[in-house]
Amino acid sequence: MKRNGSRTKQSLGRNPALVCLLVCMGGGAFGVCTETLDYAWFLRKPGALDEYIIALDENGHLIVEGEVHENKTVATHLSTYAVSGSVVWQVKNSSGTQVAAVYQNNQTEKYDLVLAGPLDEDDPDFSYYSEAPNHIRVTKSAVPLMELKQEYHDQDTDVSDGTLVIECTKQDNRPVGFIEERWDDPEQGAASLADPNHFTFVPGTDRTILVTEQETFKIRIIEDDGTLRAGDLEDLSALLTRPPDEEGQHGLMGIACHPDFAAPQSPKRFIYVYGTDVNSVTFSGDPYRPDIEAWVNKVYRFEVNSQMTPIATPAPVPGSPLVYAGNRPASSIERLDHTGGCLRAYSDGAHDYLLLSTGCVDHENDSGEMSCRPQDVRVYPGKLLRYEIESDGDLSIPENNPFTGWLTATPTEEPTPVPTPGERLPRAEIIASGLRNPYTFGLRPGEDPDVPSEIWVADVGGVSTRGFEEINRMSLSFSATPNPSDHKNFGFPRVEGNSSGSVVWPSSGYEMYTGCDAGCSNGNGDLSDCASFPNTSFAGLSPPAVFYLRPYGTNPKYGTVTSPVFITSGFLPSGYERDLLFMDFVTGIISRVDESILDDPEPINTLTDNFDWFNTGRNFSNREMIEGPDGSLYILLNNSMHRIRFRTGL
Repeated sequence: MKRNGSRTKQSLGRNPALVCLLVCMGGGAFGVCTETLDYAWFLRKPGALDEYIIALDENGHLIVEGEVHENKTVATHLSTYAVSGSVVWQVKNSSGTQVAAVYQNNQTEKYDLVLAGPLDEDDPDFSYYSEAPNHIRVTKSAVPLMELKQEYHDQDTDVSDGTLVIECTKQDNRPVGFIEERWDDPEQGAASLADPNHFTFVPGTDRTILVTEQETFKIRIIEDDGTLRAGDLEDLSALLTRPPDEEGQHGLMGIACHPDFAAPQSPKRFIYVYGTDVNSVTFSGDPYRPDIEAWVNKVYRFEVNSQMTPIATPAPVPGSPLVYAGNRPASSIERLDHTGGCLRAYSDGAHDYLLLSTGCVDHENDSGEMSCRPQDVRVYPGKLLRYEIESDGDLSIPENNPFTGWLTATPTEEPTPVPTPGERLPRAEIIASGLRNPYTFGLRPGEDPDVPSEIWVADVGGVSTRGFEEINRMSLSFSATPNPSDHKNFGFPRVEGNSSGSVVWPSSGYEMYTGCDAGCSNGNGDLSDCASFPNTSFAGLSPPAVFYLRPYGTNPKYGTVTSPVFITSGFLPSGYERDLLFMDFVTGIISRVDESILDDPEPINTLTDNFDWFNTGRNFSNREMIEGPDGSLYILLNNSMHRIRFRTGL
């Protein structure tokens, strides 16, 4: 073959300083397609030098923030899809024709790569392209990682101008500079995590993690270095249970450490967990199933010393609620599911608090039938509860909770539906109602990043292809004296989600629950005939802050919302500070909502690609995500812990 000796003209766009090309001469791992944060070539984001938009790692992976577009007329493609003036890197051939460019897409606002030729990836035959001259070549130890080829044709070789060849694979629609990795390496003799449910970081440690196992009732420890300890911190199997043949959320659920766990003086090393008690309870005064014997969830507590060794036997906390957790007989709509159970502890600087989310229990059946427990503040299911943690670690009702001072079961608004028996008072722990399955929630930092200003609750949507995923927000600033108007009703099962545009709630014709058509008893679009206690008009129901349709039966992109996280550590790029991230259990897609729009009055519909941030690629496995002390995002899966960390130091 005869080499084409023509030379090319290259243009590096508006800002050549954004480009880094390295010929790596050192040794190290090579020939293995494992993604790494060691980069051989990268471009930084204009105006944000701590963010990247495209990179080639030293094993030959190409990571692109947006998409890779192949076999395009580059100039035409840019004129259609590029934000004006956004081309940050380009390559031209000897005729001045663009053959490759990186630009900001005017639809997604992400940075894409466009090529005049195809992309050949995943262990290509570089020798096939050897006769074709390079526009660009990146190597490691003189072995090619990436080549952007010039046009070349002979009887054995046919190469289009702008063909890109990379050693490993492309990863597009990914935040560049982040990598996901396993973070629970079992020490010798340690079993893997078994059906883990929730986790928390131990205050005062670098990143020691406590993980609850739902069915073994054990609390496992992941050390600072990611080692999964062989033993357990605590075994609550003598206290907890799961109903026979039950596939729902009963068992060992949420976990939280006392806010003063690592206080320099007089630390309170209490650990709180939420679980299903081994003993059932007769709920004699229940308005919906009087005198039923049912499972019950409680908050438990134990204490550890400075070496993380338990020094007190776990037991129900004085002041803990007895949360109805359902019983299968005599009810067509109870599936013993949605018992919720996320715990978070926080301090406002003067008092310590414990927050608990509870599920609706009455899992709707396939016909959409649903009881009204979430709309009734006299019962715990489908609620948010707020407790003050006393100096001895016990729980009490905060003096300024919305219903602390309510002395009558009859509010002033009429009509006021009062199920039998009618003398039950509101549960003073309740600060929010109208929730379906609030499996996780997160705390939004206030002006003081150590003091949360709001709680954001991930509320899982309705059956099958019906329903909406919601993230509901509520202020943690309460009136000085108890004020029922501080309570928020998020609408379930009267309504779910939000439609696009200016129309509040789903459009006419959308029906999720039976027993109610267009002429529901409350009118104005109610989807059920449930009455609210206290009485709440349809207009008085609180819309979600963020929502999306959950059509995973027909569109597997979204399905079950989880884990609102606010970026506060300062370890991620500055553009992420105070942004909201959340995850979908079904798809593994992590979405990102910029802080600048979080306080918009119109609910944010995230069912668009613009909000997609990181796709883990795992389905039906992504349980809980929390920002760690090191700024990494830790993700609890069905049987393991992962983390997503950022490439720092450049």
